[in-house]
Amino acid sequence: MHGYRYATPASLIILLAFTLIPTAAISDSGLPNYSYIKSITIYAPAVSGSGEGVLSKTTLIVAYPGGGRVFFSALPYTELDTQGAARIAAYIASLAAGVSFSNYDYYVITESNVPIIGGPSSGGLMCVGFLSLLMNKTLNPSVTMTGMINPDGTIGPVGGLKEKLDAAASNGFKTFLIPRGQRYYQYPVIQETRLPWGVIRRTTYQSIDLVEYGRSINVSVIEVGSIFDAFVYFTGVDINASSVLEPLQVSMPGEIVDSLLNNLSTTVQDTYSSASKVYDYYYKRTLQMVIDNLNNTLSSLYSIKDKYPVYTFVQGFSIYPTVIYYNLYSKVLSNTLSMDSILDTVNTTLISIGNRLNSIGRNLDLDELIWFSLAKAVYYRAGYYYTNALSSTSNSNELAYLSYSLSYAKQCSILLDLIEASSSSSPSSLINLVDTRDLYAAASTIYSYIEALVNEVGGNTQVLSDASDYYGLMNSQIVNDTVTLLGFTIYVIGESTYGLHMVFDQSNLDDIAYVQQAILTMLSSKIPSSQVLRFFIKYGSEALENRDYSSAIHGFSQAFSLYLVLALTLEGNSNTSTSSQGGVASSNTTTSFIQIPVNQPIANTTPENQLSRGLILKYLGILVITVVAISVILVLRMIKYR
Repeated sequence: MHGYRYATPASLIILLAFTLIPTAAISDSGLPNYSYIKSITIYAPAVSGSGEGVLSKTTLIVAYPGGGRVFFSALPYTELDTQGAARIAAYIASLAAGVSFSNYDYYVITESNVPIIGGPSSGGLMCVGFLSLLMNKTLNPSVTMTGMINPDGTIGPVGGLKEKLDAAASNGFKTFLIPRGQRYYQYPVIQETRLPWGVIRRTTYQSIDLVEYGRSINVSVIEVGSIFDAFVYFTGVDINASSVLEPLQVSMPGEIVDSLLNNLSTTVQDTYSSASKVYDYYYKRTLQMVIDNLNNTLSSLYSIKDKYPVYTFVQGFSIYPTVIYYNLYSKVLSNTLSMDSILDTVNTTLISIGNRLNSIGRNLDLDELIWFSLAKAVYYRAGYYYTNALSSTSNSNELAYLSYSLSYAKQCSILLDLIEASSSSSPSSLINLVDTRDLYAAASTIYSYIEALVNEVGGNTQVLSDASDYYGLMNSQIVNDTVTLLGFTIYVIGESTYGLHMVFDQSNLDDIAYVQQAILTMLSSKIPSSQVLRFFIKYGSEALENRDYSSAIHGFSQAFSLYLVLALTLEGNSNTSTSSQGGVASSNTTTSFIQIPVNQPIANTTPENQLSRGLILKYLGILVITVVAISVILVLRMIKYR
């Protein structure tokens, strides 16, 4: 073909190989130039392809200085959600240890003698392993566990518990940790009936008390709700021991709460007026039922606004889309407003709020900057639905899109009110510390991980609709807008975590909410001085007092999201004790990171360090071989179809 030049096989191989090998920390020896390396081998209970319980061997390595990279290798190949679990395990371990995630590189090398059913069930154990390395703690070799690691540090439910327990028992483990709420487990039993013309297989499910069953095979089975609970059984160290969450003083101006409720109430009354002009009985009755429900909700919020101002504010904020939709719907049905008029109203509102966003030019403190980033993210979402409305060919869809656009625009305006209510004069340097790659990697990892889990179990993906919107916008708006990216990341991680719990923990939402609150209590000494972070914690706590467990989880999930984002972007923590060895948390144990003089040859290193470097070299070797194999296949295909 004229005008095109095909790459040679050798050049393709070299190109692909170098695109996958990080170059920032490569020494003359060809290995990353680490000063400290430490490794640990753990054995994770799993289920083989034939349905039997087995152990998979996983070697974890933490290396300093690094760049927040997580390298994963599995033989045989495993599912992508296992790889996502590895990165989340590293995130949570660094948070719990009080060290900077980006100061280290993390390696996960998984090997099994038989094909195993992949999945996230080893995530909790990987997190414990990484945490033990970062805190210089030794794991009890008689303890093992199974359970997902969630982005908030909770341990999520898994399958194959009986088979995994059998594998743990047969390999000498005396303590087996399982996710909280899974003591009573239904396991499959396959019954076969052999007939002259074939075999009939039927699967039935039997219930088992894993604690009692474990006792019968000399294994102590213990439920754990969080990674911190599990860490106690592995190390004897209780990170929660001295943690007390002090009363949260959150500034929530009463006039903003009153203004929000009054605006909602006025809009609902306007909807009632329009509904009275609707002639069709069915539509009128539907509107009246919605109006009654909204009035009841508002009445309830008015009654608690003084005692629970943050909870009241967020609940009112969250019903804006419903209130706006039925207001516009009633006007269309009563012929008091045309679609063109609604379109003009939304367009004018977006322009006005856009000008308001652009007018915020003064230096913002940390909390104002966070509110501003959330406001910009919501504004982009409003614009997204406005664009959808313009592209819609259905009047009903157009109305829905326009109502969403208008409601999100009003939500953006409310968030800007919170900034204007602030009187701080201490500008934040947060935005200068943000590495967009770190934010994108965190949001992408967590969203993709949770989306895969929800799809695998056939869960309702609608619970991820908010996260999905922000994730899609993040991918399209990432260039040259770090502030908005910050807001997208907070929403994506928080909404994804909330959706995860709504799918997997519907039967014990109260337990999950209390576990989340306990974890935040543990992290309270490490929480930066952020009123927005405390705002989300306060929202979750007030919801918990109202026994609104779903909202409590929502608030706590947003708090965890913001905490993770701040940890990834803020350098250091004045409340965190670190040793001189690369920021590893100080410890009284005898284990420590191995120090390698910068110019010392590998041949002169200690045996333990040689082993760790050998594992890294093995991993990189596998990576290069895989790249070469893929390159050869691609070249052969190009030659074939040339």
